[in-house]
This record gives sequence, structure tokens and C-alpha cells, in this order.
Amino acid sequence: MNENKDNKQELLKVGLELFAKKGFDGTSTQEIVDAAGVTKPTMYHYFASKEGLLREILGVHYRELLRELRAASSICEDIPLSCFRLMRVYFDSAVRTPDFFRLRAGIMHRSGEDALYTAAEEFIVTEREILLGFFEAAAVQAGNLRGKESLCALSFEGIINAHIATYLHSGDESFLSDETVYRLRQQFLYGIYS
Repeated sequence: MNENKDNKQELLKVGLELFAKKGFDGTSTQEIVDAAGVTKPTMYHYFASKEGLLREILGVHYRELLRELRAASSICEDIPLSCFRLMRVYFDSAVRTPDFFRLRAGIMHRSGEDALYTAAEEFIVTEREILLGFFEAAAVQAGNLRGKESLCALSFEGIINAHIATYLHSGDESFLSDETVYRLRQQFLYGIYS
């Protein structure tokens, strides 16, 4: 029983590493099972297909990210503090799970008809709804945000993704430091408050 759990966890770990490094389409089922040290029937027992493995990987990592975003997105009286908390969630998660964020970056730029995007679509939509809800709540406190909530959410997401991409490319954690988050938040808020 413990070996079964280990096999499943190893498949999830190896699948994420390979999908992040080579892309979903560039990774074969044989590569996954070879790297995990299991057979194809073992993989199919747990996930039914390579797509099933991908869906499970996305589910595990996105559910955790979305849970943290929901907790951080509750508006407090201090919008700048709330923005800081949201940025920290993204950046801390990127440091903990860089391969997930590499995979996520590759998915975000795909089209709606693509199988990879389709596997992640519900999570992407939920993530964007959380950010939009945050800025809708912020607009109640800061009237000058009214009518700009969607633009704010998209801009916020873009800034986050750009900084994470820079970190993933360079490995330099200073791109995600509290000092950087503070400056990034200030720059973002200056833009939305003006």
C-alpha cells in the first residue's frame, strides 16, 4: 500500500518536472514512467492517461494556490496591505513550486481549444475571479477604482507573472523579496489610484 502511494507521488513529481521542462506535448508517457521507475500499467492505474496525470498535477497545485489566494484576497481596511499579501502568496508559491509556475506560464498563453489550456481552464477562470472579486471589493473603498476593476485585475496578474518569469529565468530570489514586493505594490497602486 505504501509503495502504491509512493508510485503515485513519484509519478506526480516526475510528471510535473518533465511537463515544466519539456512541455506537455514534448513529454512522452514512456519518458514519464521511465523517470518514475514504474510501468505504463501502473501509471494508467492511477491516472488513466498522460492527460489524467496532467489534470491531477494541475489540481493539486492550483487548489493550494487558489486556497491561499482566497485567504489573502479578503479585503481589509488597508488595500495596500491586501495587495502585498496577494503578491506574497504568488511569490512564495513560485519559490516553493517553481516547476508548477513554469508549467502554469506555458498554459496561460495557450488558446481555449488547446488540450493543455482546457485541462487548466477551470483553475485559470477561478484565479481570475478571485482577483476580480478583490478589486471589486477594493472599489467599494476606493471609488476611483470603479469601472476599472477588470483592468486592475488583469494588470495585477500581468505584473505578478512578469516578476515570477524573471525569477524563474534567473533563479534570483531578490526579484521576489519583500523589498521588491513593496516597490512593485507601490508602483502598481500609483497606477491604479491615478
